[in-house]
This record gives sequence, structure tokens and C-alpha cells, in this order.
Amino acid sequence: MASNETTSPPPNQHHIVCLEETHCPIPSSFTFPHTYTGYTSTTRSETEITHRLRDATIAITTIVPISPAVLSQCPKLQAVIIMATGVEWVDVPAYRERGVRVINCPGANVQSVSEHAIALYFASRRKVVELHVAMASSEEYVKHRTLAHRFKGGPPHTTLQEIVAIIGYGAVGKKIESVVRALGMQVLVAERKGVMGTDVREGRVSFEIAIQHATVVMVCVSKTPDTIGLIGADELKSMRNDALVINVARGGIVHETALVKALRENKIAGAATDVFEVEPPVKGDSVLLEEGIPNLILSPHIAWFSESTIRNLQDLLVEGVEGFVEGGEGLVNVVC
Repeated sequence: MASNETTSPPPNQHHIVCLEETHCPIPSSFTFPHTYTGYTSTTRSETEITHRLRDATIAITTIVPISPAVLSQCPKLQAVIIMATGVEWVDVPAYRERGVRVINCPGANVQSVSEHAIALYFASRRKVVELHVAMASSEEYVKHRTLAHRFKGGPPHTTLQEIVAIIGYGAVGKKIESVVRALGMQVLVAERKGVMGTDVREGRVSFEIAIQHATVVMVCVSKTPDTIGLIGADELKSMRNDALVINVARGGIVHETALVKALRENKIAGAATDVFEVEPPVKGDSVLLEEGIPNLILSPHIAWFSESTIRNLQDLLVEGVEGFVEGGEGLVNVVC
């Protein structure tokens, strides 16, 4: 496909517009004769999104939301392909009302996100970043002959001492479970918040018990109205003081201000997050970017990024677009 074409397609052909090529290269295996426009990135400006999609019949996006207001100004749009698993921004009733099909790419990043969660765990428990900075910027090691004093709560746990609460038992949660069990950790699979007693499903424990007993809280639950603020001040207060909170789900599930307060007051041992309530976070606006937050590790929503994820996304994208173009028969990964 030629990039940056803007002409309208002939009848029975599509004009495909990708708003965010920066996340994943569009595969060369697109061989059907449709026109294509690709943008490296797109802001969340409704005006810009609308302008770029005005002639599109198929839109490809990753994290840039296409709102009902945009839909109303893009009458040619027939389908939106989301190169990601998360679809929390999709207003399903609005899309159904306009007859716009939404297709996502689930499961592409399960291995990568799970591995990143484990990397964040080790980095946080072993204070990898803090020790690196101390070594690179000071003579503290030379002076004290050790940096063990950096572990203010005492020596760190080994994996055999860890109790992991898995919050969100989907594909990523299950993969994390298999990895941490292999490392010798005990696992508590959390039930949905508020479900108690005999309503707790077999093999799970209540959400409240899970976070109270865990030394590691792995957050990998989907973002929905029910999970926004799922872990806030009360939940953090109920955790053990040797607990770590690892978030590879979505920003806003862990209340950021409450998390920073808990870290500053040493209520928990540490935290690591790959996601933010507003992305990208801006210094001065995001509490997570304040100076001097103890044992907080940040990564730039990069847990998904791996060679296998890119390959999986490309395969699922081709499958989704071709399936829609061919009339939708047997189309999979349909959101609405």
C-alpha cells in the first residue's frame, strides 16, 4: 500500500487510515487494492482525529480514542480496528447505533506483559533502580562498603517468601500465575471486589483477603467503570507493610495520589507501574512524577512491546481487516 494517499476509494473498495503507526508497523501483507493513509501519531484532539478520518471507511488505532462525536462527523466510517486488547474507551451503544463495527487484537501481548510484570517485581523488591543511581551518582558504596542500608525495611524477600495476589484472572493474570508459581511463590487469585462468603468462586479468595495477605499485588485487571479506583487509600492501608503493588493493567485502577501517599508514609514497601491515569504523564501534573517518592519504579506503557507482540498484532490486524472486507463471515475478535 502507498502511504499518505488521500483520494477517496472507488466503489466496493476501502480507504484505510491508521492514526498511530508509531506503535506497530503496518504489515506488508496487506495485498488487497484499497487506499491507505498512515500517520506516525495522532493527538487526542477531536478536530485532528475527525480531519484525518473524514474519508476513511476503516480506521486503525491503538490508544487514540474515536469518540461518538468523531463518529458523527465521519459518515463513511464502517469499521475501527484496535491494535490492542483494551477497548475501555469504546462507547459500544454509540458504535452500534451508527453501525460501525469494532474489532480488537486480544492476546497479542500476553507473554510480553507477563514478563514485564515479573521484571518490575524484581526491580522493585531488589531496589535495582535505586541502587544503580546510588552507584552511578555517589560515593556511598565506597564510604559504607555496602548499600544494604538502602533496604530500610530489612533484607528483601526471596521468591520463596512471596505471596502474590493476582487482581484480574484473564490471560495475563493466568500467565503471571504460571511464572510466579514456577519461581516458588504462593498465589492468591482474587475474586471480584465485594464478593464474599459462599459467592467466592472455587480456587479464589475474596479481594479483601487477597490484598491483606499478599506481599505482591499484581494488577492485571481490565479497566471498566467497576475497576476505576479499585485500589485506593483504604485498600493500600489494609496491605502489609512489606507489600509491593505492580500495575501492568491500566492507569486509574490504582489511585495514584493514594499510592504516592502510601509510599511516602512507608505504608507499603514499594510499587511499580507501566501505566498512568493520563498518558503520557507530564511532570508537574502527574503525582507519580514528583521528586523523592521512595521505591517507585515507572516504565512508559511499554510492557506490551516485544518482537512476538508486534508479529501477533500484525497477524491479528490483517485477519481483522480482511475479515471485515470480505463481509464479516467468520470474523473474530468483534467488540461490537
